[in-house]
Amino acid sequence: MNVIGYFHGIDPAAGLIQDGRLVAFVEEERLMRYKHAPGSFPIRAIDFCLESAGLTLDDVDFFTYGWDAPRYGNGQIEAFYQETNREYPPNSGTRAWQKGNLSWFSEQGLRRRLQQEIVRFYGRADPPELRFYPHHKSHAATALFGSPFDEALVFTIDGSGDHQCATLWHGQGTQLELLCEITIPHSLGWFYAAMTEFLGFDAYDGEYKVMGLAAYGRENQKFRDALARVVQPGPNGFDYTVDPKYIHHGPHTYSGRFTDHLVELLGIAPRQGKRPLEAVHEDLAFETQHALESHVLRLLTHFRRTTGLKNLCMAGGCALNVKMNSKIHQSGLFDDMFIFPFPSDSGCGIGAAMAIHAELSGKRPEPLEHVYLGPSYTDQQIEAQLQSCGLAYHRPENLEDAAADLLAAGKVIGWFQTALEAGPRALGARSILADPRSIDARDRVNSAIKFREYWRPFCPSLTEESASRFLKRAGRGPYMVLAFEATEESSRTVPGVVHVDQTMRVQTVDRRSNPRYHAMLAAFERKAGVPVVLNTSFNIKGEPIVCSPRDALRTYSSTGLDALVIGPFVVEKPEVPVRLKPEEVIR
Repeated sequence: MNVIGYFHGIDPAAGLIQDGRLVAFVEEERLMRYKHAPGSFPIRAIDFCLESAGLTLDDVDFFTYGWDAPRYGNGQIEAFYQETNREYPPNSGTRAWQKGNLSWFSEQGLRRRLQQEIVRFYGRADPPELRFYPHHKSHAATALFGSPFDEALVFTIDGSGDHQCATLWHGQGTQLELLCEITIPHSLGWFYAAMTEFLGFDAYDGEYKVMGLAAYGRENQKFRDALARVVQPGPNGFDYTVDPKYIHHGPHTYSGRFTDHLVELLGIAPRQGKRPLEAVHEDLAFETQHALESHVLRLLTHFRRTTGLKNLCMAGGCALNVKMNSKIHQSGLFDDMFIFPFPSDSGCGIGAAMAIHAELSGKRPEPLEHVYLGPSYTDQQIEAQLQSCGLAYHRPENLEDAAADLLAAGKVIGWFQTALEAGPRALGARSILADPRSIDARDRVNSAIKFREYWRPFCPSLTEESASRFLKRAGRGPYMVLAFEATEESSRTVPGVVHVDQTMRVQTVDRRSNPRYHAMLAAFERKAGVPVVLNTSFNIKGEPIVCSPRDALRTYSSTGLDALVIGPFVVEKPEVPVRLKPEEVIR
C-alpha cells in the first residue's frame, strides 16, 4: 500500500508511507529555497516521494490530509464556531478567520487544489483518491506509531486544528482512544504565539527565540500575576482556559496576535521596530515559558495518575518547545518519552497516512528509525557540481579523520552527507560543525556564518554511548527535541554547547542511523578528547537548510565557513593572513 500524506499551508511538506513504513519525506521549502514556503503547494515534495520510491501516480493508493474536512462542509465546524461565539463574542478578525477556515478546509476546496496541482505538474486530471483524517488524531498517530511503545499516553498540543487545541489519548496497538480535549479558544499555542509577537518576533517562526531568551530571565511576580489572568486553571482543575480577550477578541493596535488589553495588563509597550532587548523582555520570556510549563505539567500529572500509563508520546507544534519537553522529562512523571521529530503541521499528513494504513490493514505502522528521508546525491553528482564550480577539492583516504582534524584545528566546516534530514533540526546530514571546547569557536559561528541572537543556544551532537559523561539523567536524544542538564565535565570540557541555564539540547548519534557521522565523532574524540561537536543547521539566517550540493556550495562560498566536507570530498578555503574586524569591513 502506497499512501502519500501532505500538508498545504505554512511549512508545506509531503511524505510516503509504503506498506506501513515511512520511506520518504521532505519540506517544500528545502526544494524551492523559500523559507517556510507559505502558501505553496508541496508538489515538488510529492514528486520527490514518488521518484525516490520509483513510483508513478498510478501506484499511489491514496493521498491523505490531516484535517477533518467533511465536518467543514456538513455544518459541524460552523455550528461549533457559532456556539463558541455565543460564549466568547468575537471581533471581526476572528469571524473572518472562521469563515476562511470553512472555505479552505472544505472537502471540495482541498480536492480542487490537489487536482489543479496534479494537472499543472503531471498533465493529468485524475489524481488518486484524497482521504481526510482529524487533525489532532493525525498528530497523535505520528506520536504513537512513530514511537517504540505499544502502549502510551499520547499528548498533542498546538495552536488549533479543527476545533481542538490540545488532546490526550490512550494509545495501544493500532488504537487511539480520546481521553480529553481542550478546544478553541483555549490554546496555549495561541498564547505563546501572542507573547512571541509581543516580544518582537514573528509568530509561528520565532517561538524558539522566546524559549531561548527565557533562560536569561528571572522570576517576575508582576508578570506572573498578569499572565495568570490570561491563562488560568480550567473548570476540572487539571485543565486550563485561555481568555481570548487578551489574544484575539478585542482591539488590535500592535498585532493581530494580541489585543490592546494585553498591553494594558502587562504595563509595558510591546517590543517593536528597532527597540533593543532589555532585561524586562528576558523576564517576560521567562514568565511566558513558566506559564506554558506549569499548565502542561498539571495536565499531564493528572492523566499520568488516573491512567497509570508510564510512557508518554507527544506531537503538535508546541512539542517543538524543548524547554517544556525537558521539564516533563525532568519531572520523572514518565518512565520514557517519545516526541515525534517533526511534530508540527508539516508532519500531520504523515499521521493521517499512518492512521489510514492502520485502519485498512489492521497492522500498526513501523516505528520511526531515523529522519534521513529527503533527497540524497551520489558521489558522481557531487563531484560534477564541484567541477562545474571550478573549485579545488580532494578526496582523503579517511574522510572522518580529515573532518576531525579540521575541527580540532579550530576550523568551522559545512557537513553534507547522506539523505537530507526531515524536520527543523540539523542532525548530521546538513550541518555546520565546530569545536565545542572553545567559546571563541561558538562566537565565530555566530558572527561569521549564522548571525544569531546572543541568547540562542548552540547544540551538541555526541555519541550515544558517551551520553552519561555529559548529561545528567542521560537518555536517547536522537532528534534534538529534549534538553538535559549538563554535567560538570560538560561545563569544563565543552562550554561552547552548554546554555546559560546549564542545559544542553542534544543529538545523541548511534552507529546504525548515521554511521559516518558517528565515526567522525569517534575520530574527533581520539584527537580532541571529547566525542562532541557543536552542530547547527547548514544555512544562513532567513534561508532554509541546504538540500542539494549546489545549495551547499553557494552557502559555503558566501559565508565564513573554512571548509566543506561534502560526500567523500573536502573543499578548503585558503588561509587569510589578516581577518578584518567587523567595523573595518566595507559595507
